[in-house]
Amino acid sequence: MCASTIALLGCSYQSASDMPPVASDFSAARAQSAGGLKAIADDLAANGQHEAAIPLYRHLGAKTGDPAVLAALANSLSARGAHEEAVRILTTLGARGQMDGNSWYTLGKTNLALGQFEDALSAFEQARAYSPSDSKILSGQAISEAAMGRTGDAMNTLAVVMDPTGLSNRALLYATTGHPEVAVTILEPLVKSGTLGPQGRQNLAMAYLLDGRESDAFQIARLDLDPETIGDTFTFYRSLSSLAPSERMQALVTGTIDPAWTRDEAANLQIADSTDRQDAAKRLMEQPVMMAKAPEPEPKPEPEPEPEVEVAQADYELTEIPPLVEPEGWALQIGAYRTIDNLMRGWTILYRQSGDLLQDIPPRRSEVDFGDRDTDPKGFYYRLNAGPLKTLKQAKDLCEELRARGTSCWIRPPEKTEGSLPDETSATKKPASTTTQTASLGQ
Repeated sequence: MCASTIALLGCSYQSASDMPPVASDFSAARAQSAGGLKAIADDLAANGQHEAAIPLYRHLGAKTGDPAVLAALANSLSARGAHEEAVRILTTLGARGQMDGNSWYTLGKTNLALGQFEDALSAFEQARAYSPSDSKILSGQAISEAAMGRTGDAMNTLAVVMDPTGLSNRALLYATTGHPEVAVTILEPLVKSGTLGPQGRQNLAMAYLLDGRESDAFQIARLDLDPETIGDTFTFYRSLSSLAPSERMQALVTGTIDPAWTRDEAANLQIADSTDRQDAAKRLMEQPVMMAKAPEPEPKPEPEPEPEVEVAQADYELTEIPPLVEPEGWALQIGAYRTIDNLMRGWTILYRQSGDLLQDIPPRRSEVDFGDRDTDPKGFYYRLNAGPLKTLKQAKDLCEELRARGTSCWIRPPEKTEGSLPDETSATKKPASTTTQTASLGQ
């Protein structure tokens, strides 16, 4: 059992046997009394101060075993990104039959953040048994279904939802399944009326961008985001177009293009709304004025390529370590390897297979260290990239051609942290010799 006091912030319940039993002398009235710890913790959580509420919930949970306290603890943990611990607590409460509709909803939402879409759907279905018409539960169920590739089921689930949040989620489904113009027709009236906040406005910005209306997307996005964040966000949105519809929703939920390799934790951007921002959004919807174009970076001179000796494709051999991927342009990620020799061999095999497509495209590497964590992936990897590529269209066309030949790939912009690892990482340890990679090369 976890012997916790208010000062012990690190105490957590690792399994069902570690969670406190329901105390026989527990008094809900005592925990809920005015000025009681439960009331204080609830107020803190309601105001978004979860880091302050968590130790109070831990103390009460260890002392009383009250399911409501433990569910509240799980909710605050999830809000702070501690999704795995939240799932452990809620799963144990479910096994005990101590969950209500709100608890099942929290479990579904937390499983979504972890990319556990089937578990999320199951939890939302349990929550729906308590509140069949609850909009937030229906939205969670629909997002889970879409992430599993069940787009038709997701649309049917949201067909009865008419509140602004539900309509915004329906628009999101249209935008990610190749119908951004439909998403725009749903979202524009909601933004114009002021019924949607920052998240709805960013959904509209994404729909504009996917519909080819970049100027409109920039105008609406800058109401809530700074220019650097807009650039990063739009790069992410553009990358969605290279994915299958179900993968697009998965990427939106987890916040990454390839969750297996780039997600350390899941979190949603939250921005405080304001009357000024709402009024500005209304004006953008009402006034058909000429929009200023998004600022474009100054073009940089391209280095002249060095002359290369012609080598038969079947005899090609990569003999020099590829340089780190540049911070500009687009890249295709092909695989990930434990050693630089295996990375070079991977490119050699790929080039011998598809050299006609890669003749003018250089190999690049990037590096990532996941450390000695308990879950995969762990340790140090060299990522094999092709690029940089000048345009998103060039990257999409090349990826499609490689996939047609059996080579897995995905489009991704270079990450700011790639190539600059900390001094003390698991990369300093000698990796085992292995050919493990994250994508098939077709042979």
